[in-house]
Amino acid sequence: MSKNTYILAINDGHDSSIALLKNGKIIFAIEEERLRNIKHFSGVPIQSLFFLFNYIPIKPEDIDLITVVSLVRTYNPSDVQVPFYIKIYSRFAKLIQLRPVHKITNKILRRLRKQKDLLNILKHLNLSEKPIVFIEHHHAHAASVYRNSPWGEDERVLIFTADAAGDGLSATVSIGYKNKIKRIAESNFFNSLGRFYTEATGYLGLKRDNDEYKLMGLAPYGNYKYSINTLKKIIQIDDKNPLEFKNKTNYWMYSMAQHLQKRFKEHRFDNVAAATQKHFEDLMIKWITNAIKKTNIHKIAMSGGVFLNVKVNKKIRELKEVEKMFVYPAAGDGGTAAGAGLEAYFQYCKIKDLKYKRFPLKQIYYGPEYDNALIEKYLERYKTKYHYERIDKIEEYLAENIIKGKIFGRFSERMEWGPRALGNRSIVADPREIKVIKKINEMIKYRTWWMPFAPTILKERAEDYLVNPVKAPYMIDAFDTTSNRKDIIASIHPYDETCRPQILEEDWNPSYHRLISKFQELTGVGAVLNTSFNLHGYPIVCSPRNALWVLDNSKLDGVAIGNYLISKRK
Repeated sequence: MSKNTYILAINDGHDSSIALLKNGKIIFAIEEERLRNIKHFSGVPIQSLFFLFNYIPIKPEDIDLITVVSLVRTYNPSDVQVPFYIKIYSRFAKLIQLRPVHKITNKILRRLRKQKDLLNILKHLNLSEKPIVFIEHHHAHAASVYRNSPWGEDERVLIFTADAAGDGLSATVSIGYKNKIKRIAESNFFNSLGRFYTEATGYLGLKRDNDEYKLMGLAPYGNYKYSINTLKKIIQIDDKNPLEFKNKTNYWMYSMAQHLQKRFKEHRFDNVAAATQKHFEDLMIKWITNAIKKTNIHKIAMSGGVFLNVKVNKKIRELKEVEKMFVYPAAGDGGTAAGAGLEAYFQYCKIKDLKYKRFPLKQIYYGPEYDNALIEKYLERYKTKYHYERIDKIEEYLAENIIKGKIFGRFSERMEWGPRALGNRSIVADPREIKVIKKINEMIKYRTWWMPFAPTILKERAEDYLVNPVKAPYMIDAFDTTSNRKDIIASIHPYDETCRPQILEEDWNPSYHRLISKFQELTGVGAVLNTSFNLHGYPIVCSPRNALWVLDNSKLDGVAIGNYLISKRK
């Protein structure tokens, strides 16, 4: 009997996370924020590592290889102590961005990479003797989407990565073929389109590295024509290198705030948002079409935090030059652990002369689950605080009651991987009722008023509600809606009438499919409103304890945890 190969992947930077692979397939993955209840947690994923060995029946000695994301540890701007290398980048940004200097600087910083805290935890877990490999940040992004793509090794794939920065880079273009990833272009941190978008977010008074989606949601309300010429003077495609971005100013993007304040004096905030999104879309489209033209490859794969922008994904998908498109659902830095693990497995197979296996991405319910026995035992502790009852057909019960205007948190089976709630850690409501928007915003999620919600739509009903739908199970793409949009009116953007759906196939999540099917049976509508199960500013819930904390601090009508319906005692 052949031995299984286990690879443990760790991202100890921004959006820290871990992933465990068995014979090249991800069997567990989680972001540290979920266990700590601290959104975008940055640092060593200590709780995730301890949780893993308590949850998965695996021993430290079973691990064959440990892989860590980033040669230089990713910086989180919310860190109290600014790393010295960021101070160096800030002071000498214009100089360091030159290729020879940049390569030398990064080589030095790699040798000085902060590792002490991580190595201490590995020692505590009896993993300190395991071999460790470091995977460059953008290569981890590229591996996450290419090695999980729906295409075979004999097909050429054009791979794009883009984010604020990682290992001194902000964007790359690569070709995936025969399981190899060959980089053909890169943009460094000084010329970062992702950071440009983040700094515009900060200029508007929103939180950098967190609220970029709010800028995207606000953009349709403004008129980009009033402000876009100003933005064109800040960043463009490089005239000499059409697969790279070019910062047209003398400012590093991290220092852009004052620059923007001068340039946008007396510009309306919604027009600035509209212009930012428009310029961002235009540059991304030009970048991608340039790469397709250069390589003549029309299948594209994309990862990195920039591709959490579903509006730009929609524009890219609709390009005539794009034959097929695949976006990694955990596109942000949290997903790099999976990419590092997949890349390390490929390299390990080469070294050990093992057969390399590819696994096209399907369901991404990689997190923990809690069975009914454990849930009941937990609820027994709080029987004086909550009313709870076991309901065998709880999916049908939820469907019958959201029709009556009730809003529930749904906590079921394994937790989703990535930033989107895909039914198992979701808040569900009637998508037909506009009034639920106000209730969710003001009494549950405490969200900004202009932000839209999203639907989960049964696959067999996608064409009824979406224009030219394609496979979209991860809420990472957007679509125009049809004249039937009134059926899902509460879960689309109220201004431009687009939506960011989860298109659900029955075998991907049978229990969640039952809920929506029952709702369809009763109403004729094959969709529900689905928003993430959390309070604004906090991560998606992970444990029953988190779920009940949200119930305590909101006006949810109840929480379904497994087969138990829980509500506050009056």
